[in-house]
Amino acid sequence: MNQATIKVTGVSREKLVGTDFSNYFTEPEKAREGYQQVLAKGYVTDYGLTIRHIDGKLTPVLYNAAVYNDINGNVIGVFAAARDIVAQRKAEAEVIEQRAKELERLAELERFQKVTVGRELKMIELKKEIEELQARLG
Repeated sequence: MNQATIKVTGVSREKLVGTDFSNYFTEPEKAREGYQQVLAKGYVTDYGLTIRHIDGKLTPVLYNAAVYNDINGNVIGVFAAARDIVAQRKAEAEVIEQRAKELERLAELERFQKVTVGRELKMIELKKEIEELQARLG
């Protein structure tokens, strides 16, 4: 573990060592399943989890891990890293919000176009009526 692990969990190194790290996630069973995938397949990539800090703060992460083997192919350990994706999620939310604003603006422009085209068509219709009336009246 490193300083980032200590910071994201709020737990000291001494207390983290030897504990089941799955319990620091909001879904411990899902975290264990990810670890089992690493052992079964040899790796896992972009496995979505959420780490819970002792103060309750939640940090979404993408968990990546791979086994490492000795020269005989025996598993001797697992290297794992969890990438904080708070900034990524924030950027995604901003893109979604911007897209919603753009769609609303487009809808507003379409409504405006219908009104202006409708008004223009009505003006053409009235002009024809005036021309017909003028023709009748001589």
